[in-house]
Amino acid sequence: MTPGMHAKSCRFNVTRQLGESAVRLFSLFCLFGLFLLGMGLARNAHAGNDLADAFADSKTFGFAKLMVVADDKKGGRPNQATPGFGGKLGIETGSWHDFSFKAAWYTTSDLGMRRDDPRQTDAYMFDLNKKPYSLLGELQLNYVAGNTRLVAGRQEFFSPIINTYDYRIIPNLFEAATLTNRDIPDTTVTLAYVSKMSGLDGLVTYSEFRSMSQQTYTSLMVASDATPDAINGDTLDPSSVVGEHGVWVTGIVHGKENNVQLWNFYGVDTLNIGYLDGRLKKALNRDVAARFEGQAYRVVEVGRFKDYLAQQGLNASYSLIGLKGTLAHQPSGISASFAANRFTGNQRTVTAFGNWGGYPEFVSMPYMYAEQDGISAIAKSRLARITLLFDLAAYGLKDQSLLLGHAVIDIDDRILPDSDIKTHTLLYRVKISPQLSARIALEARSSHNARYDNEFVALALRYDF
Repeated sequence: MTPGMHAKSCRFNVTRQLGESAVRLFSLFCLFGLFLLGMGLARNAHAGNDLADAFADSKTFGFAKLMVVADDKKGGRPNQATPGFGGKLGIETGSWHDFSFKAAWYTTSDLGMRRDDPRQTDAYMFDLNKKPYSLLGELQLNYVAGNTRLVAGRQEFFSPIINTYDYRIIPNLFEAATLTNRDIPDTTVTLAYVSKMSGLDGLVTYSEFRSMSQQTYTSLMVASDATPDAINGDTLDPSSVVGEHGVWVTGIVHGKENNVQLWNFYGVDTLNIGYLDGRLKKALNRDVAARFEGQAYRVVEVGRFKDYLAQQGLNASYSLIGLKGTLAHQPSGISASFAANRFTGNQRTVTAFGNWGGYPEFVSMPYMYAEQDGISAIAKSRLARITLLFDLAAYGLKDQSLLLGHAVIDIDDRILPDSDIKTHTLLYRVKISPQLSARIALEARSSHNARYDNEFVALALRYDF
């Protein structure tokens, strides 16, 4: 064995051991919590009564949601019209020696109106096979000590890159051990290990929890021999290359109206992502306020995934930068903003846009498909968006808002020619009561590439309890 081969073997062993250690650590978090519960029982003569009180203080929570999604596709593609109904029902116990337990069941139904042709069913309302599903999405042990909280088990997770993003009915959900601390004023520090994911941004399934490496949705299409093939290939399942691993998360968020946040997401043997953004708000006079925002993130391939891509002459190293400015006029309730984003990369860059449910970009874009001999259509793209937001309370319509937007997505012609996209957006929200809200979203996209030429509407009625 050559020294280089020996070094590579050692690195593989180290990263494999790191992933296995992470799984063991996650299990130890749960066992440690159960151990503390047992210790509390042993030292408290009135533990039984305390535990009964905790269960007596339990509360139910959840939501019910009705949605209708219609997609008028161009280029001869089948149109889609999909109704869906569902939500979640959960229970959370009261506190017992700083511990509590939480569980929630999620479900979605087609109301018996799903189309026989799966191509006429929305891609995200149900599972990947276009059929409704249910799952135990939350099952967690919580421990709170002062300003520190530990959550172990199935849970919702919110960060710029790993996110419970609920653009249909059942959102992204995660198996994780999450530790947060707020001892520093106006500051939240997060340490977490996220082992598995289910939900609409997963690669292999929505309805089951699978490892974060298996759910990593990259732009790379491969043939059966694992070589790049954007025409006839399937999206690469990274776990077939690197094994089953999770993601280590560290983050710090400081400030309120003016704030800054810094995060790092280390996917064992897959991708390492660093994220930074900040916001500054300033009153220009009594009626007008300005807000300035900036963001940047960097994605790099690591470990076995890096070695695999190198063998194919590929990379997964790219960045995004973005700027956004907003002017808000309080008497009229009107806010106007301009935002721009820019992706780096090249013709051999594999991208992971929207990976693990995070969409932090100031300008949203559809998932771009690799075509011909391409690897990703996102590299080198430039995006800009103008929006007008109307707070309709200024016009006597309490708890209502209307947003109008226009965006231009400039795709590099050397990577994907004639595929620039222009979008017009209308978004109306109303809070009918403290529990009941409605949302109407319209989007018209135009492009010479038929994949991105369509008109889309989503109607949602939600009741929270």
